[in-house]
This record gives sequence, C-alpha cells and structure tokens, in this order.
Amino acid sequence: MTTIIIVTVLALGLILLFVEVAIVPGFGVAGVLGVLALTAGAVAAWTELGPFWGGMAAGVSIVAAVGMLFWLPKSRAARRVVLEHSQAHTLSQKDQSALVGRRGVTVTPLRPTGRVRFGREEVDVVTEGEYIDLNQEVEVTIVEGPLVVVRIPHAT
Repeated sequence: MTTIIIVTVLALGLILLFVEVAIVPGFGVAGVLGVLALTAGAVAAWTELGPFWGGMAAGVSIVAAVGMLFWLPKSRAARRVVLEHSQAHTLSQKDQSALVGRRGVTVTPLRPTGRVRFGREEVDVVTEGEYIDLNQEVEVTIVEGPLVVVRIPHAT
C-alpha cells in the first residue's frame, strides 16, 4: 500500500508541474506544490523502500520534470496555445496626424473607445471622456502617436 501512495504523490507532483507549465503562466502555486510533491515522494521512497528506490524516484522525477519543461513548450499542443512571435509589428505605425479636423461616423459605440470610419478607413479612437452612440458623426481633435481623440462636432 505504501508504494501506491508514493507513486500517487509522484504522479500528482508531475501533474501539478504539467499544469504550471502548460496551463497556468509563471511559477506559482501549482509549480511549488508540484516540486514539493516530487520531493515528498522521493523522500518517502527513500525512507520506506530504501536508498535505491528513493534515488530512482528522485532521478525519474528530475528527468521527467526537466523533460517536461523543455519538451512541452515545443510540442504541437503547446504551439496551438502559445504565441510564438511578437505582434508588436502589427500595431498601427501609420501617421494619423492628417485626421485632425476630419469628421467620421462611429461604427461602434464609443465607451469611450471604439472605431470610427473616415471614408473607407476605420480607425481606433478614444473620446474626450463622453460616451458616443453608434452611427454618430464625430470630429478628430487631437492625434498623439497612435492615439486619436474625437468628440461630437459643434453645430456651425
């Protein structure tokens, strides 16, 4: 019966490490509990089954944990979940300063951010603080880098 408990504790440790590596980002509770479970399983194997089986449990745990850390992020399943490249280059680097003073129509409600259509182009915008409904005419007041600020135009 003791062997079953030791194997269960070791398996639980590996499962917790798997959860930490594959599901929960960072090194948190699951990772710490996994390491503690692997250590407890190896110590229990050493004291209950002898030095040979304790050393085997420790060695197999270390090899499995290190293998998981290196293999799992490169596996097919992880590639479906993990972003492999930065999307920083996809951010709008286009100079939007020509929009100052232009008027467009909201294509989403601005609460206070949303999208506005200027001709054929849609642009992410932010209001000066107010909420603006869908299909409302707005005017660009400020452009600072990627930030485009709009407001409801004054009646002329």
